[in-house]
Amino acid sequence: MSARVAVGLGLVASVWGHAWAGDGENAVSAAVGYATYATPNEDEDETLRPTAGGTLAATYERGLGDYAAWRVHGAGALYGGGGTATTGLVTVGLSYRVDVLRYVPYVAVGVGGIVRSGGPFETGVEPVLELAGGVDWLRGRDRSWGLAGSLTGFARDTTTFSLCLRSTWRWGYF
Repeated sequence: MSARVAVGLGLVASVWGHAWAGDGENAVSAAVGYATYATPNEDEDETLRPTAGGTLAATYERGLGDYAAWRVHGAGALYGGGGTATTGLVTVGLSYRVDVLRYVPYVAVGVGGIVRSGGPFETGVEPVLELAGGVDWLRGRDRSWGLAGSLTGFARDTTTFSLCLRSTWRWGYF
């Protein structure tokens, strides 16, 4: 009986992959993926969207405890259809990771600004609120990859959405 329990615990321990975020842990992520926007036209009677878009993003996180971290996120996107348009985004906020086996879901919130130009946009800067989330697949204690989504907007004109594949490298967790 005790051998079965030991084998069972060993199997659970081998599958279990904690996201032991600790105070002082650092993480850098790079992401690439799909991006789109929605903005009203000049008469504000129609919503304009691109035909296609792509984004590159980077995130730095510093652990505040076991599950929370402060984060700085930056992204740039290029859109086609209706004229070439670009956006650049920088936000500062918090992320929260939920430890579930080898898959680690997370949510994040941030505030910052977005620069937009080209296409239907007048060149300018807008304040934004970012809501983000995703899931990381742990490939080891110091690295993971996963899927990340981000929605930005505010009580202004432009709303952006991105869905990316991301790779993360961690250090300083001891």
